[in-house]
Parts: sequence; C-alpha cells; structure tokens
Amino acid sequence: MGWNRFPPNPLPMRNKNSLHHHLKWTLLPMLFAMPFAASAQLEFEHNGTIRSYYMEGPDPIPAGAPIVVVLHGYTSSAQLIRAYSGFTPLAQQEGFVAVFPQGTENDFGIPHWNANIGFSNTDDHGFLVALVQHLQEEYGLSESCTYACGMSNGGYMSYSLACEHPEVFCAVGSVTGAMSAADFGCTPSEVVPVVHLHGTDDDIVTYDGGVGFAGWGGSGVPEIIEHWTELMGTTTLEESNLPNLESVDNTSVDFLRYAGASGGQEFHHYRVNGGGHDWFGVWGSQDVEATEVLWDFFSSQCAGEFTDIAETTRTHIILERVGHGIRMGQSGHVQVVDLQGRILSRLDLNAGEFWTPSGQGIRLLRATAAGRLPEVLLWN
Repeated sequence: MGWNRFPPNPLPMRNKNSLHHHLKWTLLPMLFAMPFAASAQLEFEHNGTIRSYYMEGPDPIPAGAPIVVVLHGYTSSAQLIRAYSGFTPLAQQEGFVAVFPQGTENDFGIPHWNANIGFSNTDDHGFLVALVQHLQEEYGLSESCTYACGMSNGGYMSYSLACEHPEVFCAVGSVTGAMSAADFGCTPSEVVPVVHLHGTDDDIVTYDGGVGFAGWGGSGVPEIIEHWTELMGTTTLEESNLPNLESVDNTSVDFLRYAGASGGQEFHHYRVNGGGHDWFGVWGSQDVEATEVLWDFFSSQCAGEFTDIAETTRTHIILERVGHGIRMGQSGHVQVVDLQGRILSRLDLNAGEFWTPSGQGIRLLRATAAGRLPEVLLWN
C-alpha cells in the first residue's frame, strides 16, 4: 500500500513504534526531496494512455541482462521508490536493469496499482506486461530473468502479476504487501517463486490479517504462505535467525525457507519481529536489507539455484551508530537532510572519525564513499 494514512483517518499506532509512527507521516516527503543521480523520465503508450517510468542500469546495458520491475506503494511514486530503495546503484553494480513504473490515480485521485482491488478500472496488468516486453525487445533483455517486486500496494501488484502473468514474471517479491481479496486463492497456470518481507507490528498491512478494508483483502502473511507453498508443493521448511546487527531498532529477523517442490520453486519469508510498515534497511529494522534480499532471491532464480539465506552484508559499512553519535567506517561524504527535504549540512569525514549530528528532530543521513553503495540512516 505504501500510504501514510487510510483516507480519511489514520489507523491507530502502537506506542513502542512511536518513532516509526512519526516517520510514516514525514519520511516520504523527505525522501522525495533527496538528491540522487538524475535520470530522464521515459514514456510508454498503452491503450491510448501515456504512462511514465524510470529505467536504471549499467551503461552500456549488457545483452541478456535481467529486469527487475520495482513498484511503488499507494500514494507514492516511481521517483520516490527509486530514490530510497537503492536499486539504482545495485543495478549498475550487478548488471541488471531496474524499472520504476508510475501508477495512475484511482477514483480518489491517489497513485496506485490496480491489483484487482476494485477501486479503479486501470489495466495495470496489461501495461506492465507490455512495458516489460517492449524493454526485452528494445534492449535484448532476458525473458527468463524478469521479475517484479514492490512495497505495500506494489507488493500486492507483484502477487497479482504472479497470479495472472507467470509466463512473463519468473519470480516476485513483496515488502509489506499482501494479496487482494480477488487474487487470494488464485491458481495460476505456472507457479513462480516468491520472497516476502513483512514486519509483525505492521499496522497498515497487518501481519496476521492484511488490511481487511474493501477489496484489499484480509489474508495475513501466514495464509499467503500456506496458499503459495501448497501451489508449489513444497515439502521442507528450514527456519533460522539473522544476526541482530542493530539492537536499538528493537527488531529481530527470522528466515523461513520453504523448499522441496518438484518444480524447484521456493518461498522465502523474512519475518521482521517488531518491524513496521517499512522498507527494511532504509528505515525500520536495520537487521535485513530489503533491496539486497530481493535481488539475491531473483539472481539466484536466474542462476537456477536458490541460495540458503540472504544475510545483510552491506549495512553500516560507511556509517556506524556509536552511542550518541556516528563513526565513519570509511572516508566519505555525508549529507544531512531535514523533514522538509532541505540539506542542512554537507560533510567530508575520514575513516574512524566520530561525529554527532546537531539539531533537533528526525533527520536523514545519506553517506557515499568510493566503491560503496550509498547508505541511509535515520537520526533522531
């Protein structure tokens, strides 16, 4: 869903997630204003409507490169998820193409994906299939390594694509999403692998009950797992714990791997205990990187063999929380951004240097260093 509130009133929030509560109302505008590498917005006509998208990847794009379609949440935008997810530098580094399409406005005037939820007639399934096929033909991209993922409503749409177009999308991923009432119980012609990250304290798309509002559906994560693993015919379950890399976020992560299907499909679930409606690794839990997990899963499917677990390996290489300050793990450049998206300060810091961000309120720290992916931390 990726919204900050249900129209017209917000849902109740839990006290222990008061920081996450405030972030949900302020983080999206702040991230929208974050500086990031410029890329032209592209256009694609579908059924007489001009749709827009961003495309990122290595230059030049190698023939046969995988495609990852990254779908924003309800009320959000392609530009926003492109800014915060970190898929752009990862695509450039790993040699795949990341595509960020823009949803249309629904009957309430809110950007969305029509994952068979029932409040618009937009043919998003047809648009996304046509866009992917166009890019495959135009750039010689891989048909056997084409994937969809998204946050919240974008996760709903990814599941919907798995239900209706498994011949196009070879695996899907969801971060804080679920399945619409119309899609739940689907029996696709092919069953694709799935990876799902979800916080147990998500108060927008709840872990055990989805949304339960109109067509959004009330199926929780356990029911979704049961549905897909039955479709896959998995026979084994392995459960393990990820390292607790950041104790102050009050979360831990369990990894559940459902495998043993005769067709080789797997369902991977990262259960973020205490996690909220977050893109993990950027805000919320720092014990797992959502973007890294998604790409690890997709690239494993592309290679024909799933990896056991995608532990976070790129967290806090540049920025490390130490007490009431930050220590630089590597010499780099840091920007401090306030809730209005204004750059408060720019600093060049050396490896090992300790620094305490000044000022009041929640700020975003964005660090870059030679040879590293950008890192983002929230500071309060």
